Amino acid sequence: MKRLFLGMTALLGAMSVNAQNKAALYDSTQVEQLQEVVVKGVRAQKNAPYAVTNMKKQQLDAFSKTGRELPLLFSQTPGILAWSENGLGTGTTAMRIRGAGGSRINVTLDGVPLNSPEDQCVFWANMNSYGSLLGSVQIQRGVGTSTNGDGAFGGTVALASASPLQTPSLEVSASYGSYNTFNVGGKFSSGLLWNHLIIDGAYHETHTDGFVHGTSGRSGSYYGGLTWLGDNFRLSYKNIGNFERTGQAWNGVTAGNDDYSLMDGSYDDGSWSYNAKTGIRTYQDMWNAGLGKFNSLYERLATGSDGLFVKDANGNYQTERYRMADGTIWDKTTDNFWQDHNILSAAWTINDHWSTTASLHYTYGHGYYEEFRYNNKLVKYGIKAADADGTNIKRSDFVRKKGLTQHTYGLVWSANYKDDLWDVIGGLSVQNFDGNHFGFLTYASNEVVRQQFLGGGAYRYYDSDAHKFDGNAYLKAARHLGEQWDVFADVQYRYVGYKTDGYNDKYKTDKATGEILTHYLDINEKYHFFNPKAGFSWHTGGHRVYGSVALSHREPERNNFTDNGHRAYPKAERLTDYELGYTYNSGIFRVGANFFYMDYTDQFVQTGAVSDIGEPLTTNIKDSYRMGVELQAGVDPTSWLTIEGNASLSRNRIKDFDETVNIDWDDDPDDGQWETIHYDHSTLAFSPSAILNGFVTLHHKGWQAVWHTNFVSRQYLDNTENADRSLPCYSVSNASVSYTLKPRKVIKETIFGLNFNNVFNRRYAASGWSYSCILRNYGNHPNDNRYYQLGFVPMAGFTVSGSVTVRF
Repeated sequence: MKRLFLGMTALLGAMSVNAQNKAALYDSTQVEQLQEVVVKGVRAQKNAPYAVTNMKKQQLDAFSKTGRELPLLFSQTPGILAWSENGLGTGTTAMRIRGAGGSRINVTLDGVPLNSPEDQCVFWANMNSYGSLLGSVQIQRGVGTSTNGDGAFGGTVALASASPLQTPSLEVSASYGSYNTFNVGGKFSSGLLWNHLIIDGAYHETHTDGFVHGTSGRSGSYYGGLTWLGDNFRLSYKNIGNFERTGQAWNGVTAGNDDYSLMDGSYDDGSWSYNAKTGIRTYQDMWNAGLGKFNSLYERLATGSDGLFVKDANGNYQTERYRMADGTIWDKTTDNFWQDHNILSAAWTINDHWSTTASLHYTYGHGYYEEFRYNNKLVKYGIKAADADGTNIKRSDFVRKKGLTQHTYGLVWSANYKDDLWDVIGGLSVQNFDGNHFGFLTYASNEVVRQQFLGGGAYRYYDSDAHKFDGNAYLKAARHLGEQWDVFADVQYRYVGYKTDGYNDKYKTDKATGEILTHYLDINEKYHFFNPKAGFSWHTGGHRVYGSVALSHREPERNNFTDNGHRAYPKAERLTDYELGYTYNSGIFRVGANFFYMDYTDQFVQTGAVSDIGEPLTTNIKDSYRMGVELQAGVDPTSWLTIEGNASLSRNRIKDFDETVNIDWDDDPDDGQWETIHYDHSTLAFSPSAILNGFVTLHHKGWQAVWHTNFVSRQYLDNTENADRSLPCYSVSNASVSYTLKPRKVIKETIFGLNFNNVFNRRYAASGWSYSCILRNYGNHPNDNRYYQLGFVPMAGFTVSGSVTVRF
């Protein structure tokens, strides 16, 4: 960090000589308008009939100093839920919009798709400082306007980079907080050089010990930019990269070892009854039992000679670390990933009516995770081995390394015509993806297995290639009808072609011959989507009423193909989104209500059935829906006080749902024991019916203090609406205080900040998973009282951090 600071200072000093001699700068409004040209194609037009939240540069920049990932900031807006694996908001982080997961949320940066083409997700794991690079963010809930990349089934997030500064600047920042979490970084701008050129850059890095065991890590991002400015033209190149080496906890805090459950009424006390009471039903119970930070990727619950879980003198369950064959301790499961985005873009304001932009982009990504696998079957990796006397070796500890290398490149283009009556935008996007998936065994505890398969180095046990082409063209128009009415129309055509071939990472044994069968991938699917949208907006005297209907389609993601084995692949899913809203803004008081009905056809759902390779089978369910209302209100009763709140109240249902339930753990995909249970209506998993946010902000001169309380109602962990397999509601409060000092000499300003998260030290889980089955020969576990196990993804209790930002 010291070298970075000195280097930026020297560069800034050398370049500022030229910049300070510049007599005139370009009009700042014109520069901002050129940036708007870049992102206008993927953002809602003025008064567009969609549910929209906009975030400004100041809010994004302040949040970036915390080192937390952006979804935690987005979750302050209506209908968004976010959490992180390590419990602190750094590292691997995820979010849902209106209950829809990450693969259903479209994300762009300056109009360029950020979603991984195969998984259709953005992995918010090493992007914690993007906020300092952004000028604004627009979140659209629901289908929203046409955009580039994957279909939006929950919402869209359009990130826009900040306009380059025409005056020399330098900023350094640092923060430190609970669990040894610290973030350091800096950014600079050369100012305007030689009347046209601006050079800017940034670097940020976060370290943490993590709240959950084994989740310590390091992540960060960097940015370098060149911008050529003219009177009505801008050409820019941006290189934005991110990296991570973070401990993982994707299993969450698991109540048990593997299938040996610790849940209340499902624990086996040695009698084979699986109905012993443990008192563990929630994450709070896990915390009380000494397992609040337990990570099954890092450790196991200790067992005694009788095979039962061991407690200490205080009644807390004991854990033990994984060990290698030589007795050394396995460090931790890590995710290691590097991603490098390159965007070359041009924006041109042709005249008072016409503007256009085009961007070429290329992203390189490479990464892998390394995981200790305790006592795994050899067949899981497609291998066989026997000891000296010919006895087959069935199990061993392993370390596996699974990863991918990817290349994504393409073009986005849009043009805009605008006059007093019309605002018309047309655009297109073409993107190609090439990827390689690989898996290696790098360690085996069994010496025979180690010598046979790892004697020459790591053993590759699967390898496959993937190719995906994604192209779309859209045309959207807004027409003013007098001073109060606007009508909107939007039409998009999207084509997707997906191919993958090679060997999958799943193996099974042929029961007749005993041979290990490989799963060869030979997928070649094509999709044609037509997505029309239309709406209206009426506005007068601060009042606005709007309504829209939008259609969207979405293709299956990679796992929907690979995990289905030789069973039928799911069809594309379809969503018709109806939105009706009202807003009022008097300047001091503002209020809004947005009603929505999202009607799904053929939505992807896992019903409990497994494919012929033993993986959860993804199928289409004919009818499901999400309906509700999103409320927002705010008031500024004085110049120093702001009170705001928002609420998302929803009903999320599946019609005529058939669940497939395993019996007595006999989950063989071909001839196991299964039971089908029908539900006329059930609640969609991970879809809380209420998410509430309240804010009180005090601001006076250089001081600002914010109090934020968040409430999330019960979340079901499967689609059966069973309270045992759910997360209870929770409420959490956070507070922040900042003071800005402006010396007005060499240092332009210094900002001091304090953040207090989870002030009341609540013990809660924000996400999780469940497993359940019916037991007939082991105790009494019929359908209404199943054997079950839960995994909890908790957030840390009370934490505090402080930050300092200095701007020159």
